[in-house]
This record gives sequence, structure tokens and C-alpha cells, in this order.
Amino acid sequence: MYKSFAALKKARLDPSTVKKRIVVAGAVDEHALEAVFLAQEKGYVTPVLVGNHDEVSRLVAQRGFEEAPHEIVHCACDTNPSSVAVGLIREDRGDFILKGKMETKDLLKPILNRESGLNKRGFITHFGLMELKGYHKLLAMSDSAVIPYPSLEDKIQITKLCTDALSRLGYEKPVIGALCAVETINPKMPETLDAQRLQQLSEEAAFEAGTIVGPISFDLATRKESAAIKGFDSPYAGEVDMLLVPNMVTGNVMSKIWNGEEANILAGCLIGADVPIALTSRSASMNEKLHSILLCTLLCGRN
Repeated sequence: MYKSFAALKKARLDPSTVKKRIVVAGAVDEHALEAVFLAQEKGYVTPVLVGNHDEVSRLVAQRGFEEAPHEIVHCACDTNPSSVAVGLIREDRGDFILKGKMETKDLLKPILNRESGLNKRGFITHFGLMELKGYHKLLAMSDSAVIPYPSLEDKIQITKLCTDALSRLGYEKPVIGALCAVETINPKMPETLDAQRLQQLSEEAAFEAGTIVGPISFDLATRKESAAIKGFDSPYAGEVDMLLVPNMVTGNVMSKIWNGEEANILAGCLIGADVPIALTSRSASMNEKLHSILLCTLLCGRN
């Protein structure tokens, strides 16, 4: 386990390797540029900026980054910057993508294109990694941004992709808690039935890279004291590495609540595509953007 992002970075980021090339789709975005050039300063990346050349150059100069190594790839006003970014990835001129100043739907359309996109697997989901005040290690979380109401089959695919991502970060047999409001089976709460089936599949070795326990409530997943009080006998109580949320709304609300605590650090990206894609909320802090870039850096090239 990693107690913090600093520990993760120390263990997994090799400063002697070539920096990853981050392709910013829609680079006329001062917040994105600040995060990218700060990440470059810290040794993560080399920026490849997609947008109107004059506008990007002007903004880079205004922010004082003109002397830092970077490449600007011109994108005409009537062209989707994501299409250009996808083309750069396919030409091996970039390693992963960061959403800049553009709508998420416009970012995803070229990526999801069956013929010219980056979606060979046919399934993309969101993966979050968080350093939360009061929890003793980094905590991952499943989709809070892409799939609103995942079916059982969706949850199986999400689990496989997320456990694969955790494995690539160095986790051995991560513990996934199939999160529900209760830890008992209730036919009126279909997410508990999904969680029960996922645990059964885990026991049948369907998920070689991880172990699933569920249904399990948040307090039992993250606090051994709560498990003792409730008589929940499980070696995984208070020790989960990832929360598999029942739906996007749950994950999205939880992440926004956690984001309100300054001591917490959140990072997130899309996985399942040919390369990771850093996709943060428009209201995301600089810290969240920076750590999302770090997360993509650690995952790219191994996707």
C-alpha cells in the first residue's frame, strides 16, 4: 500500500526515464497550462499544446512559460482539438491526453471513434485515486464521471480495468469494497445483489488481480472500529484499497464532498482507452490537476 501520493511518486516515478509527453487538447486554458508546466518543472512531463498557435503562444508568454521546453501544434478554429490530439497519439507524438478548454463530449467523440479513435477495448471508465485525511493509505474509487448507472456486467468490466490500473501502480491483490448503504442482502436494494454476485465471482477467481468484498458500507470498508461495533467479521474491514461505487452519482457526490477538505488530495483519469486521459472537473483545484497528471504519467505506456 501507499500512505500518500508522495510515497507513490517515490516508489513508481523514475526520474531517469524520458518524460512523458502530455497532449493538451484545447490548450488556450490558463489553469491547464499552469498545471502542465508545473508538472514539467517537477519532472513528470513534456507539454504538447494543441490549439490556435497565436493564442496559445500569447497565453504561454503571459504566464511566463515561454522559456520552458514545449511544442505547440496548431489547430484551426473549426477543428476539434481532440481530433488533433488523438492523431498525435496515433502518430506516437504523445503519451497521454489532458482535457483543456473544451466540452467533455467534444473531447470524447474523437477518442471513441471506432475507426480512428483510441478505444480498441470498447469500454472506458473513470478511475480515481485519493489521499484522504483520516484514512491510513491511498484510496481508489470507481467511476464517478462516465457511466451513470452501471449494470452488473458494467461493474465487472469496471472492476477489471480498475484492478488492472492498481496492479500497474504496484498493488498486489488490492481489496475492492463493493459499496452499498448496508452490508446485508436486500432484494429491494439491487446494488446489494450486484455486490453479492461480485464477491462470489471474486471467490471463484474471476478477478485474478484483486479481491472483492460486498455488500459493504463505507464505515465498515474504512474503519475497523465500526466493524467491531457492528460485529462485521472480515479481514478486509477498514482495509479496502478501492471503493466500487454503485453508481456515478454516489461517486461524484462523495468526491465533491472530499474535495471541500483542503487536506485531501484527489486525482482522476479515464482508463480503458489506448492511453490514459486526464479529465477533471472545471472547478478542480491546481492540486487535483497536478496529481491527475501524475496518475496518468504513472499509468501511460502500460495501458
